[in-house]
Amino acid sequence: MRQIDDFFWDQPPSTLFHYTGIDALLGIAKSKSVWASSAYYLNDSKEIAYACEVLERVIQPYQMADNRSADEKEFLDNVKNWVSSCKTTTYNIFIFSLSEEGSLLSQWRSYTPHGKGISIGFPPSLVKRIRTNSSMRLAKCLYESQEQEELVHSLILKMLTTFNRDKSSIDTSQNHPTQKYHQYLETFRGDVLQVLAIIKHRAFSEENEWRLVSTYHPNYTVQTIKFRQGASMLVPYIELQLGEQQPYFETVILGPSPHQNLSFSALSMFLSNQRLCNKTENSLLPYREW
Repeated sequence: MRQIDDFFWDQPPSTLFHYTGIDALLGIAKSKSVWASSAYYLNDSKEIAYACEVLERVIQPYQMADNRSADEKEFLDNVKNWVSSCKTTTYNIFIFSLSEEGSLLSQWRSYTPHGKGISIGFPPSLVKRIRTNSSMRLAKCLYESQEQEELVHSLILKMLTTFNRDKSSIDTSQNHPTQKYHQYLETFRGDVLQVLAIIKHRAFSEENEWRLVSTYHPNYTVQTIKFRQGASMLVPYIELQLGEQQPYFETVILGPSPHQNLSFSALSMFLSNQRLCNKTENSLLPYREW
């Protein structure tokens, strides 16, 4: 069985793409950074919650196993109850989404502003630089049940091993019996959230998504966490610096536009002027929404 670290990558094997709009590109050029949004404010309404359901399903046989000690079963009961809070409480973990697909119709429709969409190609070296400089972890999203369950099995076994090592020194005297190990479990919060963040519902598999996943930020008042205007609410985010080495991007693809030729010409000039990228492409998709 693979260990948790085996699901995370040093860098991707090929260029990955981030879908956004012209306005965001102007912001990237000015700030030399990209934004990683809170995992709870992404397009998937069951983000994190679906992954919690996978964990709850996988942990059940561990709870019922005859070879588990009473302490282990009580700990596992606490784990299941403790993880369920991730469904309703917004913990501060941030995601920057990328895709293996540079020009996918569903991506243009879902993640870019109408007529002003672009797809930015991040070379492996840049993804690695962002990951390293921002203390992020890189993973390919898991859509198939077998892989999802393998990852969760590894997480549960790691938590059990650590618990058995530490249990003689865990102080539970101040805790309610039904939450005996909840305070101790907070030491796992970051690892658990990073695992949950790369488990996606199969309905999204077409996106072939990769994610840069942040560490857990327990304190929401830190200046690192900023806020932007979303479609219907404020969205928490953190900035990921691109560094000084330019050009940053391998290519930028212009999405469907009502003025394709003019848009392409201006985009090419801007990318060259700002030393962001040396190659511009047209998506060439016969899609019209205007």
